[in-house]
Amino acid sequence: MKLEECATVVCNMVVTGSGGRAQRLAVESSGTLALYEGSVRLRSWPLHIARLRSDLPNCEVSIEMGGETVKWACPDETSRAHLNRAAVAATSSTSNNSLSETELASLLEDAEIEEGDAERRVKRLAEKLARLDALNVGGMLAAATEGGGAKLAARLEDGSALGASLSARAGRLEALARAGGGALPARWAGGRADDGARALRAELAHIAAWLDSPALADLDRLPEIPLATAEGRARAAAAAEALIDALEAERTAPAARLRLAAVRERLRRLRRARDQLAAAVARHLNNALIHLANEAQTVSGGPSRRHHAELAPYAPLARRLREMDERAHEALLRVYVSTWSKLYERETAAACAVARERLDRPDRVDAPLADVLTAVETVCDAEQDFCTRFFALDVDRKDGGEGERSEAAVKRTMGELFPALEQQLLGLLSHVERDPFGAMRALAWLGRRVLGDGGEAAEGRWSRQVLAAVAVAAKRAADRALAERLAAMPDAVKQAAKKPKCGIFGFISELEEVSGECERIFAGGRRAELDRWYCALVGGAMAAVEAAEHPRTPRDVVQLENFHRLHAALSALRVPALEPLRREAKRRYADALRRYVTLSFGRPLDKIAAFFEGVAEAVASGAREDEVCFRAAFGKHELRRLLALYPPHEVRRSLHRLYRSVEKHLSEEAGLLQVVWRAMQEEFLAQHVALQTRIAACYPGAGLALPLDTADILSAFSDIARDH
Repeated sequence: MKLEECATVVCNMVVTGSGGRAQRLAVESSGTLALYEGSVRLRSWPLHIARLRSDLPNCEVSIEMGGETVKWACPDETSRAHLNRAAVAATSSTSNNSLSETELASLLEDAEIEEGDAERRVKRLAEKLARLDALNVGGMLAAATEGGGAKLAARLEDGSALGASLSARAGRLEALARAGGGALPARWAGGRADDGARALRAELAHIAAWLDSPALADLDRLPEIPLATAEGRARAAAAAEALIDALEAERTAPAARLRLAAVRERLRRLRRARDQLAAAVARHLNNALIHLANEAQTVSGGPSRRHHAELAPYAPLARRLREMDERAHEALLRVYVSTWSKLYERETAAACAVARERLDRPDRVDAPLADVLTAVETVCDAEQDFCTRFFALDVDRKDGGEGERSEAAVKRTMGELFPALEQQLLGLLSHVERDPFGAMRALAWLGRRVLGDGGEAAEGRWSRQVLAAVAVAAKRAADRALAERLAAMPDAVKQAAKKPKCGIFGFISELEEVSGECERIFAGGRRAELDRWYCALVGGAMAAVEAAEHPRTPRDVVQLENFHRLHAALSALRVPALEPLRREAKRRYADALRRYVTLSFGRPLDKIAAFFEGVAEAVASGAREDEVCFRAAFGKHELRRLLALYPPHEVRRSLHRLYRSVEKHLSEEAGLLQVVWRAMQEEFLAQHVALQTRIAACYPGAGLALPLDTADILSAFSDIARDH
C-alpha cells in the first residue's frame, strides 16, 4: 500500500533484505514495527518488547526479540535517524502513556522543517497528529486506571485545545500547498520533463549549427556554382569553409552524437558534397591555368605577369582546395609548375642571349649583367609571392602553421618552376669572365644584392639563394683571375730579360691598373675580398722582384726601380691593410739604392782613400794622429804625390764616366736617374769630408787639401746632370 494511504504509519524506510531484495520497514502508531515487501506484510514486532538498533556498522538496522535477530541494509542515514525516533516515540506510547509538558511541546515544535517545503510539513504534522491521538488514548486509559477523573478531564481539555491548534495549522499549510501550484511530485516530474526538453532542444540546435549551416543549404547544387563570377566564387568559398569546419569538428564530436543515424547520414552527404565541390574547383582552376599559359606563349618578349592578376580572385578557393582534397591541390600545382617553367626557361635564355651580345660590345661589362640579374630577381620574387599566396605554401598541413616544411615546400616549388635558372646565370657569368675584370664586377654587383639591406623578408627569398650561388661562382672566378695573374709574374720577368734594359715589370703596372679599377668597382662595398686580393698581388709582386735577374741590368737597379714604383702605387692607394707591405717596399727600395750607389760609385779618389786607410790602421795601433806624418810610409811627400794624381779636371772626367754608366743602367720609365745621381753626390761628399777631416787631423799646418772642395763637387755634379 502507499504511504499516503496508511493513516497508522508513523515512519517508513526502504531497506535491503537478504538476497538483495528491496523491502520496507514501517513504524505504526500502535507501537509495532512492520516489514513489507511490495504491498504484502511479511512480519511485525511489538516495539515495547523488541529491541531496535539503527547505529550498527555498515549502515545496517536490526531488531532483536526472543533470541532472534533480523538485519537489513539501509545506507540512508536520515532514514535511520527517523526510524529510531519513531520507534522511541512508539515505545513510549505503549510503555508510558504520558508525556510531560516539555515533551509535548517538543513534539508539537517543527521549526527544523524548512518553510518552503509545504508537502513535507503536511506529512510531518499528520504523523504528529496521529501520535497525539495515541497519546490521548493512552492518557485516558491511564487516567481511568489510576482513578484520576479530574486529571483526565483536564488533560482531555488540554489535548482538545492542542488538537484544534494543530488542525488549524494543518489547514493553513494545506492552503499554502494548494496555492503553490498543485502537488509537488507532479511539479517535480514536470520540471524534469521541461529540463529534458530544454537539453534536447539545445542539442538539436548544436547539431543543426554544426551540420546545417546556411552555406550548406543546397548540397546537391554546390558543384554547379558558377566560379567565373565573383558571387559564385564567394558562395563556393563559403560552402568550402563550412564543409571543412563541419568535417573537422567530427573528430572532436561526442561518440553518442556520432551514433545518431541522422548525424551519420548527414556527415556522409557532407563528405560527398566536399569531394564534388573540390573536383569542380580543381577542374575550373586547371582550365584557367592552361588557358592563361597558352595566351602567354603568344606574347612577344616572354610571358608577362598578367596571369597573377587573373588568378588572384581564385586564391581563396585554391587554399580551400588544399584542405578539401590535397591530391587535387598537388596536381594543380604540378600543372602550373610544368606549364610556366617552360615559359620562364625560354624567357631567361633569351635575356641571357641578349646580355651576351651586349657584353661583346666595347662598353661597360656590368650593365647587361646587372639588367639580367635585376629582371631575374623581380620575376622570381613575384612568382614566390604568388605561389605562396595562391597555393598556400606558407601553411603546413602537418602542424597547422608555418614551419620548416612550408619553407621546404616553397624552395621545392621555386626550384621546379626555374629548374635551369642557376645554370643559365652561370653560363652568362662564364661569358663575363672573358673581360679581365668581369668576374670582379659580377661579384661586386651580386655582393650588393645578396648582402644588401633587404630586411627579414629578403632572407626567405629563393632568388637570393640563387644569386648567392652565382656570387660564390663569381668569387671563384675572381680567385682564378688572381691566381692567373700571380702565375704570370715569373713569365713577365723572363720577358723583361729579353729587353736591353729591365725597367718596370708589367705586373707592377698591371697592379696599378687593377687597384684603380677595383676601387671603382667595389666603391662603397665590402672590402674583405678586395683587401685579400691586394695582399696576394702585392706579396707575389715583391717576391717576383726579389728573385728577378737581368743579363744587362744590375740586380740592385732592378729592385730599386720596381720597389720604388710599387711603393708609390701603394702610397697612392692608401689601403690600411697594405700599410705593412708599403713600408716593406720602401725599405727594400732604400736598401737596393744604397747597395747600387756604394757598388757603382766606388771610390773616385781610390789611391788617396787607400793611403788614409793605412793612416787609420796606424792610429788604431797606438800612434798619435799628429805624429803619423813622421813615418816614411805616411809622410807629407807621399801624400802630395798622391794628391797630384787627381787633378780637378781628371776628377770631373771620372764623374762624367760614372754618370754615363748610371744612365745606361737605369730605365726612362722608372725616372730615377736624378734620384740616383743625387744619392751618388751625397756619397761623394761624405767620402770627401771624411778624407779632408783626416788630412786636417794628421797633417796640420802642411797646407795639404783634396783637389776639389765642397763647392767644386756640387758644381761638378750639377754641371754633369745638366749637360746630359
